[in-house]
Amino acid sequence: MKTLSYLLLAAAIAAAPAQAQQYKPGTATIASAQGTLQVNSGLVNHFNAHSFYVYSFQWQPQGKDAVWNQVPLLAKPDAVPSEFVFKTTATADFPLSDARVVQAGGKTWLTTAQLTYEDTPYDDNASVELKRYELVRQPDEDRWVFVLRSTRNVGKKTVTQALAAPPSP
Repeated sequence: MKTLSYLLLAAAIAAAPAQAQQYKPGTATIASAQGTLQVNSGLVNHFNAHSFYVYSFQWQPQGKDAVWNQVPLLAKPDAVPSEFVFKTTATADFPLSDARVVQAGGKTWLTTAQLTYEDTPYDDNASVELKRYELVRQPDEDRWVFVLRSTRNVGKKTVTQALAAPPSP
């Protein structure tokens, strides 16, 4: 019975997607003059090829009594927060979606990259769509959110290439 358990565990580990993520499983801390952002990365394991990783974001602004905020991704400033994680996906060969946080112009930006295609990720016409989110404080709610500021197709690149040198905000 122990042998069967060991084999099942080994199979589950082998089924995890082999992808180069921006953030390895665990917590990455990014400090800035505004505060501290934590990117938490974890595996959602389905014990098959459909397992994936998710990133969640926590923000603590500067200040003596500042609390940690769970940071949602909003399509527009007045949207109701409903997305609190970003899902990374991959084929066995390359990433299909990933994200990267950068500091630019005294602001904190989240860039997400998603491979878009008609039939399969291996299509000749596959391209990468980048979305840029700015970390902002909503004064009426005293909440911190990532608000979508731009979307653009960067053409025939890989997700990794697109995130290596994202366009400026």
